[in-house]
Amino acid sequence: MSDENLQLKYTPTTCPYCGVGCGLNLVSQGNTLVGVEPYKRSPINEGKLCPKGATCWEVVQKPGRLTKPLIKKDGKFEESSWDEAIDLITKKFTEAHKQGGPKALGFHTSCRTVNEDCYALQKWARVAFQTNNVDNCARICHGPSVAGLSLSFGSGAATNPFEDVLNSDLIVMWGSNAVEAHPLAGRRVMQAKKKGIPVVVVDPRYSPTARLADKYIRFNPSTHIALANNMMYYIIKEGLEDKAFIAERTKGFDDLK
Repeated sequence: MSDENLQLKYTPTTCPYCGVGCGLNLVSQGNTLVGVEPYKRSPINEGKLCPKGATCWEVVQKPGRLTKPLIKKDGKFEESSWDEAIDLITKKFTEAHKQGGPKALGFHTSCRTVNEDCYALQKWARVAFQTNNVDNCARICHGPSVAGLSLSFGSGAATNPFEDVLNSDLIVMWGSNAVEAHPLAGRRVMQAKKKGIPVVVVDPRYSPTARLADKYIRFNPSTHIALANNMMYYIIKEGLEDKAFIAERTKGFDDLK
């Protein structure tokens, strides 16, 4: 084996899994990936990775990974060329469209897909098949939060970056298990706690995030709305609300009371 094949090469890239966009270094030896290493220049994750990012390289060379299209013939999958696979897909889509019209087809994309590919997919659906049956996986998770955030804050996205966690006076995490579900956000909360910022976790389950809390509030499942209403009632009854903020930045407060 040559010295060149023994050398480790570090290639900066972005983790492919979620929308956070953590930076990492893919480590290769010759033409083989051998691991990942921190990319500490990234301001997003500061060199830290969750378990998915730390193991993202493993699937690339896994023996069972598909590298060619498979078409089922006589009950068994057989390798085919890309041209043959694309021709078959085109044929099946066309048959379904001719038989059932635009409503016969639906198109679904992933939140991990880049904007350009999402645009191409919806264009394909609307122009080629005259259907508006286009959706993505955020319908289940992010869709409800967009509706709630838009009504509450005027925007369907977060109103501040991760870094602002470290500027908080108090952190309240309601129904969020960030330590397991969103490790990079959970890490910021850990940094805040280390800095002395108090953390309150409200959750029916004593999760790993709840273990970090200075104050843990457990409630019965499906009673979270009642708990929120009770807190609002007490704040208003005791006159603890921020009257100046409410007057300057909110509307509908009298209806709430």
